[in-house]
Order: sequence, then structure tokens, then C-alpha cells
Amino acid sequence: MIAAGRAELARGLLGGCVTLAMTVLLLAPAFGPGHLLHRDFITVPSPSLTSRTWGWDGSPPRAVPLDAVTALLAPVLPTGMQQQIMLAASLVLSGCGVAWLLRRRGSAEVVVGAALATWSPYAAERLLLGQPPTLLAWSVLPWVLVAVRAKTRGWRWVGVVVLAALPATLTPFGGLTVASFAILAAWHMGRPSADLMRLAVSALLWCLPWLVPAIRGSHGAGDPDGARAFGVSVTGVDELVDILGGGGVWAAAADLPSRAGWPALTASGVLVMLAGLGVAALGHHRVPAMTALLGPPALVAALATAPGLALVTAAQSVPGVALFRDTHRVLGLSAFALSLLAPVGLGRLIRSPMGKGGALSVLAASGAAVGGVALAVLAASDAPRLLHQAYTRVTFVPSWESVVDTVGDGHALVLPWQPLRQTSWARGQVFLDPLPLALRGPSTSARDLTVRRGEAELVVGQADPAEASDWRNGKVDAASLARLGITHVVQWRDTPGVALQPTDGLLPVLTTREFQVWHVVDTARRSG
Repeated sequence: MIAAGRAELARGLLGGCVTLAMTVLLLAPAFGPGHLLHRDFITVPSPSLTSRTWGWDGSPPRAVPLDAVTALLAPVLPTGMQQQIMLAASLVLSGCGVAWLLRRRGSAEVVVGAALATWSPYAAERLLLGQPPTLLAWSVLPWVLVAVRAKTRGWRWVGVVVLAALPATLTPFGGLTVASFAILAAWHMGRPSADLMRLAVSALLWCLPWLVPAIRGSHGAGDPDGARAFGVSVTGVDELVDILGGGGVWAAAADLPSRAGWPALTASGVLVMLAGLGVAALGHHRVPAMTALLGPPALVAALATAPGLALVTAAQSVPGVALFRDTHRVLGLSAFALSLLAPVGLGRLIRSPMGKGGALSVLAASGAAVGGVALAVLAASDAPRLLHQAYTRVTFVPSWESVVDTVGDGHALVLPWQPLRQTSWARGQVFLDPLPLALRGPSTSARDLTVRRGEAELVVGQADPAEASDWRNGKVDAASLARLGITHVVQWRDTPGVALQPTDGLLPVLTTREFQVWHVVDTARRSG
């Protein structure tokens, strides 16, 4: 018994080493002094705690409680380091968790499982979207499963599950994902109904930080165009193989070009077939295993049809449904199942003819491990290059703090009027405007996002005010700004968008190479 326990521990450590090595290969440039600014993954050196941070400003609480946790930890853990920990955790937790779940099988299964869970097209494309916090919902699934299997009962058992789920609860989608997964897993394992009820209550509690402001806010309903913009398209066999293998994403900038080539499609096809063997090897677990593997891709394929898209589009009017408008997100469960089942199928394939023990068996296991890792790499061969380009560290310019101090507690209008920025000092990366995270007072900035899907150009969001059409063209009226309570206008320089046209009532108070700040003077009040 002791020897078996040591062997399982050794296999788990082996899987951890594979995970760490692959994480370094994929993300090495991201680690070190500095911050990361890539699409949705943004932070600032000194974040402020405002009504927006807590989701009380009426806007959709997409980053609740993530922004609040980041701001509260900033005095003891620099925000750049928080980002890097979160980024690494999005891969390390998954790879190590799958390795731990497979530790009672052979070393080959552990190595291949760790590789599939780390070098995953699902993870790479989510990271290229700038969504490490959302990816944590996928990363903790193996640990939630470990926690659900714990032999404790009552609130002690619930505490173990909550601890495993905690990283995912930083985002609304993550909180809902781990809640549903944990409850379904516990029900399947025959947990007492009292434990299920306790877990459901706990899940409700960890969702309250975003659920309360979402119900209270004025933007509970989603935008119908969101379903069209973010839904995964399945138009042929290659797209179907792609999503079966964990790939597929709505944004061209987050796409892995290698996924369209025959090496990646072949590797994905082989992995899916191995997962099928894994289902056959699991005996009484066949039905839930097959459901986990094929259920999410089947759902995505169904929703990608005209009737499915119409259903999702109509459902956007229901508050909360917008969380699931990106239908590719549900493939996280399938990608997780693939990382478990394919190694199990590979183990069955090599051990059935070889038996256990002996030099031939060891040789076969070693070859299978190398082959399995090769399949994982081939399925997303360009992931390192693209992730290295995306996650390069930047240093905020000295004028950043000057802008924040100049605006103070005032209400700032942030221009140019578009949600994304791209500047030379941030290495040309495209990133969501982080200025509202730093300003100590309220801010008004663009939220609606323009998404191109094929020949269509869709505007997603319903948050931009009526004056936005003028602001988008660089036109502002000081009296109108004063009526809205706006005291300052901040303009990013060296970034795409129409520059502000100077007008009466705007008093320049700060000009730097990167920013310009004006104080709004209420001309109507002055003339009166």
C-alpha cells in the first residue's frame, strides 16, 4: 500500500513537471517586472476602488469581483505580479489537476494528460482573447472533481469544494461554471441530498458579488447582436473536428492558424478516437464520460445552425443569458474530458497486447508518452509563437500617474471614443482601455464593441450614451458635458481613433506625449 502511494505521488509529480515545462515554453516572455496589456487582460499599477469596481454603477458586472480583489490585494501584491500568477495558474492548475486524476494509471497516461491539459487549443485561444480569469473556470475543473470525491461530509466537504472552486469565482461565468459542474458531479457520485443543498447554497453565495449588482443594474438584458458576434460557427467537417478537439473561436485575432492545417486536424481526430477508447475502458462511467466529451460540441454545433442561432439570439433579452453568448466557452468541459479520456484510451491501446510489466511494456509506454505529447503539440503547434507575441511585459509611462492625479476625484470623459487602445509604449498590443481602473472618480468611456464576422460588422452593447456619436467624431460640447457631471476630458494620444477638436469651455491642464487632459468649464453658468 505504501509503495503504491509513493508510485502515485511520483506520477503526479512527473505530470507536474511536464505541466511546468510546457507552461514555460508557452508563456516565458510574460514573467518578470512589468504589466500585461492584452485585449481583456488589463490592469494598472494602482487600481482604485470605486462604484464601478464593485459593479454598482449600473454597467454589466463582467469583472466583478475580479477588479475588487485585484485592488484590495494591490498594496501587498503588485498588480503585475497578480496578472502573472493568474496567467500561469490558468495552465498549471489544469495540467497538474489532470495529472493528479490520472495518477493511479500509468506514467504514460499522466504525461499525456498533463500535456493535453496544458498545451490545449482551448486554453491557447482563450488566452489569445485575453481571458486568463475566465480560463480559470476550466483550469479548476480537475481540482473540483478531486474535492467532490473527498470522503468527508457536511460543511467540511463543502469547504473543500469551495476552496477548489475559489479561483473560478473571480468572474461571473467562472462562478456559474464551477457551480453547475460541482453540483452535477456530486449528484452523479451519489452524495447525500443534504450535502447537495449545502453546496447549492454555497454556490449561490459565491455568485452574489456579481449577481446582486446584475439584478440591481440597468443593463441586465443582453444584446441580440452578441449571440451573432460571439457564437461559434460550424460550417463543415473541419470545423466540427476543430471543436471536438477543443478549438474554435469567434475572433480572428485569437485564432490559431495551424488548426486549419491537416497536421492539427489529424492530431485532433486521433485524440478524439483515443478518447472514444477511453470511454469504452471506463465501464459504468461510460455514459457521463461520453456526455462530457461529445455533449458540449454537439450543443455548440446545434446552436450554430440557423434555428439554434435564432434561439440564442432571442434568449439575449433574458438577463444573465449574455454570459453564454460566446458558445465556445461551453467547450471547456469537452476539452477537459478529452485530456482525461484520450490518455485512458492510449493506455488501453498499449497495455492490452503488451500486458503489464516487462521491458517491452515499458518501451511501449515510453513510446506512447512521446507520441501523445507530440499529438498535443501538433494540435496547436503555433501556440507558443502567438502567445509570446501577445503576452509581453510593458511599463506604464511616467505621465500615467500625472493624468490620474490631474483628474483626481473628478468625472472624466475618456477619448478617443472606442473601447480598445493601441500605443507604441505598450508594444503595439491591442488592449481594453485600463484608465477607468485607475481613476479615483467616475468615468465615461466607450463600451460598445464592433465585431466583424465574415462579411457582417456587428456592434455589440447597449451602454453608449446618445452623445457618443458626436464624441466618436471628436466633437464635444462643454455645456453638455457639464450637465452630465463630467469635469475632465482625457485624450489618449498615439492610438487609433478621431482626436478631439478643441472647443470653448475646455481648459487644457496637462499635455504630455501620451495624454492630454482638459478641465470642463461650464460656459452656460459662466455667461449667466
